[in-house]
Amino acid sequence: MTATVETDAPTPKRRRRLRALVIALATLLVLALAGLGGAGWYFSGEVINVDHSPNDYPLTVEALDATTVTLPRGENTEKDGVWGLSWDGGQAVLGAVLSTDGDTVTRTLDRVLYGDLAEGTAVRIDTWTYRDDPATALGLAFEEVAIATELGDAPAWHVPGDQSTWVITVHGRNASPVETLRGVEVYSGLGYPVLAVTHRNDEGAPAAPDGLHSLGEYESDDVIDAVDYALAHGAEDVILHGWSMGGAIVATAARKLADTGSVRGVVLDSPVMDWNSTLDMQAADRDVIAPITWTAKRIVELRAEIDLDDLDQRNFADEFAMPMLLFVDTADKTVDHTATLEFAELLPPERTTVFTTASGHTASWNEDPAAYAAALTDYLDGL
Repeated sequence: MTATVETDAPTPKRRRRLRALVIALATLLVLALAGLGGAGWYFSGEVINVDHSPNDYPLTVEALDATTVTLPRGENTEKDGVWGLSWDGGQAVLGAVLSTDGDTVTRTLDRVLYGDLAEGTAVRIDTWTYRDDPATALGLAFEEVAIATELGDAPAWHVPGDQSTWVITVHGRNASPVETLRGVEVYSGLGYPVLAVTHRNDEGAPAAPDGLHSLGEYESDDVIDAVDYALAHGAEDVILHGWSMGGAIVATAARKLADTGSVRGVVLDSPVMDWNSTLDMQAADRDVIAPITWTAKRIVELRAEIDLDDLDQRNFADEFAMPMLLFVDTADKTVDHTATLEFAELLPPERTTVFTTASGHTASWNEDPAAYAAALTDYLDGL
């Protein structure tokens, strides 16, 4: 009698189904990875792509007279402090809120810097407050100079002064030296010569070889060239003052210059002290899932040829031997301000000053220009 042996060998039909399942799962994995990579690439571009597109003007002037302007009521239009009002071909400075109702807010119209403002003009609130150049915005004499960098000449504004210490002001991502005019006004009033500089990828400045922002890593080399320019033109030493990504640039430049003795002080205004936590914060605000954020960071590092950990200034706090003044805005929705506070905790308290406000990114001056100027003056006197 012959015994029958049973086996678990799959039938041809089962093999076909298994193969189809494997192919389907592999396809889904490939599509998921492709989607993750595509989303990561997109969000990496949001960080490092250069963008100098024109501004939008989402508001309309409701009413106007010689000393007041009425605008639609909203978060930006009813903030206390001093703000700019921008429109196509013009700029004004707004002062105190005088009155509000359910739909509108009326503010003091401090002055019109240039252009014609009328009822019905499309406008926007401008944190920078001033526009054009130091002469138009502030009535300051200046000359435009060229700073030699490894990529070519970068334009800068030189506002003269009688102090032997020069101030180099550095603006943020996709911005311009105009952003720094609020600080230029204070420094010039105290007699400090100022270089308001451009860096790679700015309008009028040389482009980076890859055409991308490096988040402070290589832009810092342009600031070091500006320091060399100042020292060659009469400065004994310099103070570096950076806003937003300009803070990351300045901090990185100060580390590179730590052994030269050329940097007398560093001032940071809403600085990016850690790109990792800042990108995490921005991703969370956009409901971007963690795997996409992680992928975007890796793509940023690959495309820009940087290491984000090297731009976490907390990792290098012991390299900052100069006195530092940090303007930190706790309502900042652009930059992780907690990284700046943690950085400050790592510095010796006797040479670290932290000034806090709550009006938004780079808005410490706007909240109270007099208090900002006083904090800056006290810091400079301490040097």
